Amino acid sequence: MKTKKVIAMLLVATLSVTAFTGCTINKNATVATLNKEDIKLGLVNFMIRYQEAGYDDMYIQYMGEGYWDKTVSGNDTVLETWKKNAIEETHELYTLKAHQSDYDVEVSDDEKKKIKKAAEKFMKANSDDVIDEMSATEEIVEEYLELRLIKSKMYAAIIKNADSSVTDEEANMAAYTIVKLDYKGAYDSNYQYQTYTDEQSAQIKAQADAVVEALAGGSSLEDAAKAAGTTATTGTYATYVDPNAEKTDDSDKKSDDTESTESSESSDSKTKDSVYTANNLDQSVVDALNSLEEGQTSDLITTDSTYYIVRLDKKTDEEATESNRKTVKGNKEDKYYNGILSGWQDDEKWSVKQKQLDKIKIHNYFTTTKKDNKAADTSATESTQQSESTNSTDTENTEAVDGTEN
Repeated sequence: MKTKKVIAMLLVATLSVTAFTGCTINKNATVATLNKEDIKLGLVNFMIRYQEAGYDDMYIQYMGEGYWDKTVSGNDTVLETWKKNAIEETHELYTLKAHQSDYDVEVSDDEKKKIKKAAEKFMKANSDDVIDEMSATEEIVEEYLELRLIKSKMYAAIIKNADSSVTDEEANMAAYTIVKLDYKGAYDSNYQYQTYTDEQSAQIKAQADAVVEALAGGSSLEDAAKAAGTTATTGTYATYVDPNAEKTDDSDKKSDDTESTESSESSDSKTKDSVYTANNLDQSVVDALNSLEEGQTSDLITTDSTYYIVRLDKKTDEEATESNRKTVKGNKEDKYYNGILSGWQDDEKWSVKQKQLDKIKIHNYFTTTKKDNKAADTSATESTQQSESTNSTDTENTEAVDGTEN
C-alpha cells in the first residue's frame, strides 16, 4: 500500500459582489444527466463562479466590465467557453465517480470530515450576496471538493498502469543561439502585421549579410549580430521526432524561436496526438541545427519570410532535458488516462439541458477584500485551477488529506 497526501484546497477569500442584482438561479434544476443520475445546475454554476472569483479583479482592471460577454476566439464569448469547459469537467468528474469501484477508490470518513470543514469555512467567510451569486450551499461545496478528490485519486490509480517511461533520446533537448530577421514584415505594438516595403526588406537583407560577413571574419554570433544592429537569442529544441505521429499541414511559420519549447503544442511541425515535444522552429532551422556539431554555426538560412543563422551550443542541455523528461512522462500519463476516460464515456448515456446551462449568467462581479493573497491548488496531482492562478484571491487550505492508493 502506498500512501499519498492529497490536498483539498478551497477559495476562502472574503469576497464582495459589485452592483448585486439578486439574479439567482434554481440550484436544484437538472442541467445534465449521466445514465440515470441528475447533475444539478447549482453545482455547475458554482464551478464557474468559483473560477470567476479568481479572475474578476484582474480582468476588470485591465479589460473593463463586460469581459465575460466578449468574443475572443471563434463565435463563443468567454462565458460560453467557460460553460462548455465546466460541463465537460462535470462529465469527467461524474464518470470517474461512477467508476470508483473499478480501482477501489474511496473517500474516507476522515477525508469527508476535512472536506466538510473546508466547506463550512467557505460559507462563513462570505456574505449572503456572494453565496447567492455563486449558488453555493454547504452541500454543493462539499460535493465539488469530494468530486475533485475522487478525480485526484482516480487519476493516480489509473496512470499506474501506463507505460510512462521516457528514454534519454525521447527527452533530449539541445541548446542553440539564433539570429532571426523577418524580411517580409513584423507585428506592431498593436499586434497588427505590417508588411515591409521593398526598401525595408533590402535593409533587412543587408543586416543578414553583415552578420554573415562578420562571422567569416571570426566574430562570435553574438558580436556579429550586435555589430549588424540586431540581437542573438538563445533557446532549446527537442531533437526527438515521433515516428508514429501524423503530421499536420501548417504553412504558417510565424513562431517565437527565442524561447525553449517545453510543450507538445503550437508548432509548424505539429504532430497529431503526439506525447513528444514539438518545436516552435521552422523545420529548415531544425534541419540545420541537426547537421551541426557543438559550437558550429550555420550558413544563412532563407525561408519564405525570414533569414536565420543558428549555432548549436549543446547537443544535450541537461536542465531542459530533465524538464522535458517530466513533460513527456506527464503527456504519456495524460494520454493513457484520457483513453480510459473516453472508453467509459463512449459507453455512457450523457445528456445536457442547454436551456438550463444558458441560465448561467454573469451580471455581477466579485472583488476580494484582502490583500494577503496565496495561490491555491485543488490536488497534488493536478495543475492549479484557473480560479487560483492569479494573485487576486485569498486562499486557505484544509489540512492534508491522506489518500491511500491501492
